[in-house]
Amino acid sequence: MQKIFATQLQGLINQLHKSEEETIEDGGRLIAQSIVSGGRIGLYGTGDMAGILVQGIRGVDRFENALIIEESDLESLDELDTVILFSPSPHEATTCMVADSLREQQIQTVAVFTGEKRDEGPSLEDLTDVAIDLGVDRGLIPGEDGERIGQPRLLMALYAYYALYFTTKEILDEHR
Repeated sequence: MQKIFATQLQGLINQLHKSEEETIEDGGRLIAQSIVSGGRIGLYGTGDMAGILVQGIRGVDRFENALIIEESDLESLDELDTVILFSPSPHEATTCMVADSLREQQIQTVAVFTGEKRDEGPSLEDLTDVAIDLGVDRGLIPGEDGERIGQPRLLMALYAYYALYFTTKEILDEHR
């Protein structure tokens, strides 16, 4: 099972790199603009995707001026800030409400999400400046009973975090 998981995971990483390379660069540019202008990098996560927040605040590779935000913190943000939203779905209600509120405040947003898309209702793709789809919509390992297990949503979110981090660092290094 581990070999199947590793092979499928590598495929997801390759697909993310191929399909979201420009989007990740756009996100890195927004984050770098906030850092250069003295703004903060807000990190918001819901569901299992909230697991990424510890890396962003306490990890060795963290953004300058990063902070975890909650719904009650939105009013303390300003237009110099950028918020990265991590969500298990592009349609998760609370994250969409936060994204809409940030948009109304003219705060730049980068959404990192996975899950199935649907045509109706609000979507992070429409509510944010940059939307990165991780491409995890099912488990990677087929079971004997037809069920699939091993959805690496948080693992892929961490990969996207690092892609944004490295891209931002490259932009800042060129600027300095």
